[in-house]
Amino acid sequence: MSTKLATAVLLLPLVSASAPSTLAQQTGTLVGTTPGSAVNRGFRVIREVPPPPTCGPAAASASVNDAPALPDFVFSRMDLVCVRHSDGRFEQLPKDVEGVWSPDGHELAYWNKDKHELHLRSTANGSDTIIDSLPAFIPQAMHWSVKGHALIYPVNTTNPIHYRVLDLDSGKRSIVDQGLTRILGAPDPAHLLAVSQNAVERISVSDGKHEVLATVNSPDSAEYSPRGTWLAIRVPGPGGGREAGDDDTPDCTGGSFAIVLQSTATKQLLPIPFPEGSDDLLDFSFSPAEDALAVTFGRVGCDYPGEMARVYIVSLPSLSLAPLSPVDRMSVQAHWSPDGKTIIYSDYTGSDTPLIAVDLHSGKAAKLTNPGQNGPDTFLSWRKP
Repeated sequence: MSTKLATAVLLLPLVSASAPSTLAQQTGTLVGTTPGSAVNRGFRVIREVPPPPTCGPAAASASVNDAPALPDFVFSRMDLVCVRHSDGRFEQLPKDVEGVWSPDGHELAYWNKDKHELHLRSTANGSDTIIDSLPAFIPQAMHWSVKGHALIYPVNTTNPIHYRVLDLDSGKRSIVDQGLTRILGAPDPAHLLAVSQNAVERISVSDGKHEVLATVNSPDSAEYSPRGTWLAIRVPGPGGGREAGDDDTPDCTGGSFAIVLQSTATKQLLPIPFPEGSDDLLDFSFSPAEDALAVTFGRVGCDYPGEMARVYIVSLPSLSLAPLSPVDRMSVQAHWSPDGKTIIYSDYTGSDTPLIAVDLHSGKAAKLTNPGQNGPDTFLSWRKP
């Protein structure tokens, strides 16, 4: 036997004896009856079952930073629906069904798929009320009106597709023909917002009339500002897609989006510029005063949120950009507080994905939640008093 081979054989027991200790740190615990027996006799792995997730901070870090004063808000964590109260307490809400939360965060609309019933559950008093029934159909889409108190959902699957507008305050039920558009939601119980191939339309619930609001190329979605001063329209962006000359491997990046603003008074269209290095617009949120947008700009990649993601404030109507989140973090899903003094977003940089609040006056950032390995934490809605 050669010297090199003999050396390798002599070293093998040393490697075998040392390897289990490293493995045990990752997957389990060495167990033995006497000192050294774990090494001499082998080992067995005891798997530690992690505790079930809760709405409060993870055990590894039981507190979060001082945060600005905020009203209650609802957020999701794994299969939990949680409330962070204004005093920093956390509450877990019942979540045995999938549904759509009302804008004020107090009601959940959901379908009982076995009985084909539409239910309305109140988090304020715990009531659960049947408000509609479609015996042969379960809608895959449902919307709350932004203003008022109405639910919008399709009632059939074959053309022509009709949508029901159910005004929960008055009890009035209306049917609207979708036509050649795709329904996005309702700014109020009297109107639906929709997109066609090259236009954004508003549909009158009372007579079904379609009105063209803006003509743009391939709109994906649209949203009014809180008081209706602006209409934000999401359109195809400059990023995504494999460039000419690339190989024939599948393109995993998909497309990208941009935002065009329309002044509802003048009908003028204003494209929002991209900051340097960005080619995708991931999400946006109007300020309550309608004088700014919180926008997440990114760069297209194969996995969400892409190769980069950073929150900016876009001033209106000047369209000037100012970064809000750090350049070295992945920040997404920005939302304004009701008073316009704070912006909340999710930090997607690590594996925990907490919610971060930035005080716009001081610029100070604070962690609102700490999910540990149970993230991401996703903001759902503010809970109005």
